[in-house]
Amino acid sequence: MPYRPAGAPVVAVLMLVAACSDPNAIPAQGSPQHAMHIHLYQKPKRFSPLDPPSGPDQQVMTLIFDNLLTVDDTYAYVPRLAERWEVAADRITFHLRPGLRWSDGTPFGSGDVLFTYRLLADPRSGSAMAGKLAGAAFEAPDDTTFVIRPARPNVGFLSLLAGPFAFILPEHVLGRVPVHEIAGHAFFSAPTVGMGPYVFVRHKTDQYVELAANPHYRKPVAIPRIFLRPVGSDAATAQLGTGEMDLVQISPTDLPVVEQFEGVTVSARPSPGFIRIAVDLSDRRFADPRVRRAMLHAIDREALVAKLLAGRGRVQNSSFVTPWALPGTLEEYAHDPARARALLAEAGWRAGEKVTLSWIPGQRDRDTTATVVQGALSAAGMAVELRQVQAAELLESYQKRTFDLALFGGGGYAVDPSASAMILGCTDFYPVGGNISNFCDTSLDALTTRADALTDHDRRAELYREAARKDNAQVPYLWLYNPDTLWATSARLRGFRGGGDFTAGFWNADEWTLAG
Repeated sequence: MPYRPAGAPVVAVLMLVAACSDPNAIPAQGSPQHAMHIHLYQKPKRFSPLDPPSGPDQQVMTLIFDNLLTVDDTYAYVPRLAERWEVAADRITFHLRPGLRWSDGTPFGSGDVLFTYRLLADPRSGSAMAGKLAGAAFEAPDDTTFVIRPARPNVGFLSLLAGPFAFILPEHVLGRVPVHEIAGHAFFSAPTVGMGPYVFVRHKTDQYVELAANPHYRKPVAIPRIFLRPVGSDAATAQLGTGEMDLVQISPTDLPVVEQFEGVTVSARPSPGFIRIAVDLSDRRFADPRVRRAMLHAIDREALVAKLLAGRGRVQNSSFVTPWALPGTLEEYAHDPARARALLAEAGWRAGEKVTLSWIPGQRDRDTTATVVQGALSAAGMAVELRQVQAAELLESYQKRTFDLALFGGGGYAVDPSASAMILGCTDFYPVGGNISNFCDTSLDALTTRADALTDHDRRAELYREAARKDNAQVPYLWLYNPDTLWATSARLRGFRGGGDFTAGFWNADEWTLAG
């Protein structure tokens, strides 16, 4: 079934030269007319499509790299480097835009895509997508055609590739790097060659990431310079009010204040992901599902939505988000402290057993959620200690299995349920895949595998609903809430179309302009 977007002619490659500032100068905190200032909700680490997904890293990579296709603000697929594609039973064929160039002027072609996908599929590269792409075959029959043959029929395969994932890397820069050395390559700290609308200039740790317009992008880029600043929610909101920020992801509790700012526009979208707590299931203390069910009963999740999100969200009771993949009813794990204590007793939990809850601070709802969860679980009989960490430390704890509980969020699960299956699969344990809890149920895997081999939508939905019921009963994660994503834009920013997935919120940055 071919996909041909309306009005997608080949666009002539035009050059837009952006002036660079003194590399030794720190940009002023104000917002000069030629530059845009964006809030990053956490500190970025580095910028590698091979790394496990990290929200702020993905946000930056959306601007400096590009992929074959992405997802827009309505969760529909839109073309990027590929202008169209066809999906068949045994293959997906992408037709690339002709005449494209990398930001350094080097011609772009299917060889770059082939090089990238081979890296992404090779576990020796350290790729977090290796599990998703395991067994797939890749071909570049000509310079503008790229073919993927999945290891098994999977009608949801596109959802695994669409942005903000699978960014294409330059073969002419990285092609000679040995695969076992590429994960640590310096390029990923300063990726100055890309296909996105902007070019990396520098990263001042804890201060900003500076980008300049890509002179070889496929169409003119109107904003010559962008600064992405990692600051806390309170500071970002305050700077929005003073005109120092142009684009901020705001907390729902700040909405009444932000709505009073002159010229500021607020838009909202339901998230395609959710806020949750990963439980280290390699720790035998958490192996009994009754322990995880008890923790859900202990937490008043409805109150979290009402108070922390000002009602701008929903309680989550499954790892699946796609509406048609969910059954009509699921166990809701209503707030019931007595039931929580009883389940812990049945599971043989030792009262006062110490548990650590880790999270990255800086977002008001998550900061408060951590404290609320600590109190709720402590009341149920767990001695919970809070541990604030940065992104690199949290990701390392996933890999080394040194965490007990980890509070985090995000995910692009609304387009197709096969994306959610990747956080549950027995072959997707972190860092090869997104299964942070190390949950494994082979019968659930069998259901999703069967579903993805079908083109009959109704039968596929039936199988996914059965998988969702298994997921709901076993509680592989402590699902908390699905928040609305709120974006606030200054009066001078035009053309922003933010979706519910904050990591892909900059998907149409090449359409943005700044008013005089």
